[in-house]
Amino acid sequence: MRIAGIEFPHPFFKDLKVRQAFNYAIDRDTINQQLYGQTGRAVTNIVVAPDIYNSTNTKYEFDLKKAAALLDEAGWKDTNGNGIRDKNGVELKVLFQTSVNPVRQKTQEIIKQSLTSIGVGVELKSIDSSIFFSSDPANPDTLAHFHADLQMFSGGNSNPDPGTYLKAWTCNEISQKKNNWSKPNTSRYCNSEYDKLWQQSNTELDPQKRRQLFIQMNDLLIKEQAVIPLWPSDRLECIPKQKYHQ
Repeated sequence: MRIAGIEFPHPFFKDLKVRQAFNYAIDRDTINQQLYGQTGRAVTNIVVAPDIYNSTNTKYEFDLKKAAALLDEAGWKDTNGNGIRDKNGVELKVLFQTSVNPVRQKTQEIIKQSLTSIGVGVELKSIDSSIFFSSDPANPDTLAHFHADLQMFSGGNSNPDPGTYLKAWTCNEISQKKNNWSKPNTSRYCNSEYDKLWQQSNTELDPQKRRQLFIQMNDLLIKEQAVIPLWPSDRLECIPKQKYHQ
C-alpha cells in the first residue's frame, strides 16, 4: 500500500500525464446512464452550483486510446507481458476505495473495467460508511486518512458562496497526522498558485472579480486533475492521491 503525503509523493500520480490518463479512462456517460438513468449529465467541474460559478472552460472526454498513449508517454509499459503496465520495477496497480453502497460499488466496477483495458491493475475496496466517513484519528480506513490510491465519495458546495468549499484544496487544509486527520484536503493537493487565488478571493469585494477567481480555482483543479467529478446530483468525486508542490 502506498501512503503518499507531504514528504512522500505518490510513485505515479505525481505525474500529470498519469492523472490525465485516468481522467480519459473514466466513462462518465456510462456511469450516468446505467446507474442514474440520465444522459448528458456528466460534469467537468467541482463547482456546479450556483450556476454563475459553473465554468465553461472545461470539457469531458472518454478516450481509452488517448489514455493509453499518455501512459506510454509517461513510460508505463507492460514489459513482462502480465497485462499490467510497469516502470522501474513498480507496477501500475491502484487500490480504489469507497464506502459500502450499491451504486458506488457498481461505479467502481465500471471504472475498473476501463482501467484494466489499458493495463492498470485495480483492486476494489468498500468500507462501511460509519467507518469511512468517521472522524476517528486512529482508524486508517477513514476518508481523511486516504490509505489508498483512489477514493470516491459524495461532496460539493452546499453554500451559495463556494469560498469555504474551495478552501479545502489549499495547502494548510491537508489532512495529516499532526492535525489528527481533521482537515478536508484528503488528496494532499498543494499548489502555491491555487493558494494565491484563494487568498485573493477571500479579500476581494467585487462580486464579478471574485466570481472569476473561483472559476480560475475550479479550472486549475480540473487542469491538474486534482479531482475527477463524475455526477452532479449526488456530487460524486473520484480523487487520485498525489501530493506535489509548485
